[in-house]
Amino acid sequence: MADVFVEQIIKRKLSLGGLAIRIGAIFLVLIGILLLPVLKLILTITVTALFIYLAYLAFVYTSVEWEYSLVNGELTIDKILGKRKRKPGETYDIKKATLIAPAYSEEVLSKSEYLTKMDYTATNNRDNHYAIIIDDVEGVKGALMITFEPDEKMLDAMYNVRPNIIKR
Repeated sequence: MADVFVEQIIKRKLSLGGLAIRIGAIFLVLIGILLLPVLKLILTITVTALFIYLAYLAFVYTSVEWEYSLVNGELTIDKILGKRKRKPGETYDIKKATLIAPAYSEEVLSKSEYLTKMDYTATNNRDNHYAIIIDDVEGVKGALMITFEPDEKMLDAMYNVRPNIIKR
């Protein structure tokens, strides 16, 4: 069997919480700038510089991408923050999966009630969401349902690994 390697990166849409954090950070920077004529210069410059740094961190940590990598039947999902910092994610063995299907199909919904759920989706567009159900995962009591947004290339690669469990 030939080696299979497919990679996909999806930018997560900004949530309401992330938007609120960004607006709050900008508001703090504006307060720091408005305090320049009122307070002592050194103190205000220091506080404003701190607020600018906090705003930078707010923008970096609210910009999230998911990276899906399928290598020889193992799906690795990593989180990328601010296009710089990579948080190693989980690795799932597709060979142990019992079902890969659209996340809101009848087959998945009928099995999903008592599963541990992991959500790696980036948008609210339910049409692109797929679920992987794996019965035997270390550290998880019972079965696991992983929700993610694969493209056609990723689905084709998974089909090559386990053609009998893919439902489109």
